Amino acid sequence: MIRSMARLFSQRRFSTYAWGAVLALLTAAVTWLWAHDGPHEALPTRGAKPLKNEKGEVTGVILSREARDALDVQIADVLLRPVEERVLAYATLVAPWQQHAFVTSRLPGRIAALNVKPGQTVSAGQVLAEVESLELKTLQLELANAQNDIRLSSKIVEELVKTGEAVPGQRLLEARAKHRQDLNALDIAKSKWFSLGLSKSDLDRLLQEPSSQPVRSLPIRSPISGVVIHADLVVGKVVDPLEHLFEIVDLASVWVKIGVLEKDLHKVTVGQPVELSLAAYPGESFRPQVQVKGLYLDPQTHVGTAWTELVNPSGAMPRFLPGMHGQAQLLLDGAAKVKTVPAAAVIGDGAERYVLVVTSDTVAASEYRKVNVVVGRQSGDTVEIRGGEPPYPGDRVVTQGSHELAGFFVQGVLRLSPEAAQNIGLRVEPVGRHAVDDVLEVDGAVDVPPDQRTFASAQLAGTLQKINVERGQAVKAGEAIAEIASLELQNLQLDLLRAHLEAELQAETLERLKQVIGVLSGRQLWETQSAHNAAVNRRDSLKQKLQTIGLSAEQVAALLAKKQLVETMPIRAPIDGVLVHFDKILGQVIKAEEPLFEIHDLSRVWVKGHLSELHVSQVRIGQPVRVRLAADPSFLAEAKVVRSGWILGTDDRTLSVWIELDNPPTAPLQHNMLARLSFVLRQPAPTLAVPRSAVIWDGTRGFVFVQKPDGVFDRRLVETGAADDRFFEITSGLQPGERIAVRGTADLQTAYAGIR
Repeated sequence: MIRSMARLFSQRRFSTYAWGAVLALLTAAVTWLWAHDGPHEALPTRGAKPLKNEKGEVTGVILSREARDALDVQIADVLLRPVEERVLAYATLVAPWQQHAFVTSRLPGRIAALNVKPGQTVSAGQVLAEVESLELKTLQLELANAQNDIRLSSKIVEELVKTGEAVPGQRLLEARAKHRQDLNALDIAKSKWFSLGLSKSDLDRLLQEPSSQPVRSLPIRSPISGVVIHADLVVGKVVDPLEHLFEIVDLASVWVKIGVLEKDLHKVTVGQPVELSLAAYPGESFRPQVQVKGLYLDPQTHVGTAWTELVNPSGAMPRFLPGMHGQAQLLLDGAAKVKTVPAAAVIGDGAERYVLVVTSDTVAASEYRKVNVVVGRQSGDTVEIRGGEPPYPGDRVVTQGSHELAGFFVQGVLRLSPEAAQNIGLRVEPVGRHAVDDVLEVDGAVDVPPDQRTFASAQLAGTLQKINVERGQAVKAGEAIAEIASLELQNLQLDLLRAHLEAELQAETLERLKQVIGVLSGRQLWETQSAHNAAVNRRDSLKQKLQTIGLSAEQVAALLAKKQLVETMPIRAPIDGVLVHFDKILGQVIKAEEPLFEIHDLSRVWVKGHLSELHVSQVRIGQPVRVRLAADPSFLAEAKVVRSGWILGTDDRTLSVWIELDNPPTAPLQHNMLARLSFVLRQPAPTLAVPRSAVIWDGTRGFVFVQKPDGVFDRRLVETGAADDRFFEITSGLQPGERIAVRGTADLQTAYAGIR
């Protein structure tokens, strides 16, 4: 019969008859069980024999060859290997900030030449197109006229100087003033020329050889090296400085933007390995690491961001392209090698987890010993075994047949091994007296105060020329985090140069007038003094404007000294904080006051709660509050109400109140994180109470698990009274000092249901 059963199992005919046969064999074996007297006891020739310790507890089992074959027992080695716990998220490939750019023209005009096509690779500085512009022709005329005026005014001054005393002082002063004005006009025209990115050699040629060919077009150059992915242009098309002409991407590498659910954010760390699979490459996986953990939580989806990077192969077609989608699995601390067994080897018996270790294996029979284990992470079919106790690497454990043998080890009472207590996170506390508060519980969200949450923006329209920061970077107030190229900025600087040069001219004229005051009228001196004051006032006003929009005092001084325009306007951080959000592209046209960077100072945060009209009268300033976070189940903070909105919203009929934490959190809290707020309305005298986690509900009846002196747990019915967010009042069923389970109770309930 045994052989026929073995054949049934070997052919995998797991019919009702086959299983019944095995159970019959084991049942028959149990009728002649005897205690295990030592390692040298004779092995049984048929069936199974349990091994007991001095307390009568079954600690192992011996199987004869027939029983072992009938169960088709399989074994596997305990191995040292990494086990990776995973957090699932979705991923999108995007172009890095410094490797994605739009290209615009600095002047309006008509496309005269188009030098590249979509899909073509270009280098930084390469001429992509040429624009014929009336403003460029006007500028060249301005240069030529300024040069001509200088020659004329210079000759007039020379002639007047030669005549000496025969020429009245007034005419000489006016001639010198005109010559200085002509020089100033040329300086300003040169500044315009260089601000357009035109070459010095072309400028020198135009000034030295007035009859030479003019510069007919303005070159449009690539700001970065990369591939032209968009160029909707034709020769003859009219364009303006607000139009994106080309889009270029450098595909040397791409960023991977990983959307992490709010509840998983506390599991993400920099340096964490990521297993990435892309829809474009089924069956392949890639293993980058988390480079940046973002601090921005989407207000609608409550999804945070982690960033990593993929590098494309050099000298070959790029594999990773912006816009690709896929799935990311964040691997939690899985680099170290740990003890592992196949998942099939772990037997669950209520709260207990154990394996059957092979202690003897011969042709005639095998001996298996029950070893309680602490289970850690699981990855696929592999389970981590924590702790330094057996099984050890190299031991062998039963994988197939173990669950049939588990019937020998069923407990009759609920007593946990130390390993089971660690598995379920068991905590036992004596019953005591606690204040069960009268609380009001409402939903809320983390709210960074307005003075600690700001946007960095440009006060003038222009194009985004440079990005000086990285994702999630900490910045200081006043730090230049980006640069904007702006025609308005150039015009302001040119106006300042004119005002500055005019002020210098008026100062020189005023000084010469003072030297000939006896010859000239006092009225002319007063008029010159007034003109000088007006020029100085204009200059100072323009200096203040330029400093207000971001130029430093040093940049303004250098502009006046060297007569060279500042090419870009810096965008400065308004406060100290962390860059949490940015979604622009190099070369993108930016409107005045358009938000560019969102910066948060997370050193101090509030939590915003919403009170219904019914509960408004129950909350006051200074009232204590307990705060919990959806993103981190272990988070609990004491806080107080510090502000109120003092008006109910017309849409939802709720009152907004703000709560400030008594102590700063150990990790930064992100804006819009969901919270649960417990407002303490009244704190009565202490009463007999237990933590909420201690009570298990079966329908409308509540139970707790009481631990006896011998370690056995009894499930006991209790009557509950008042409750808050922490405790249940106990009106009957418990006595002070009795020890009860306050954590791991759900697993105790499962174990209790399995006791026979």
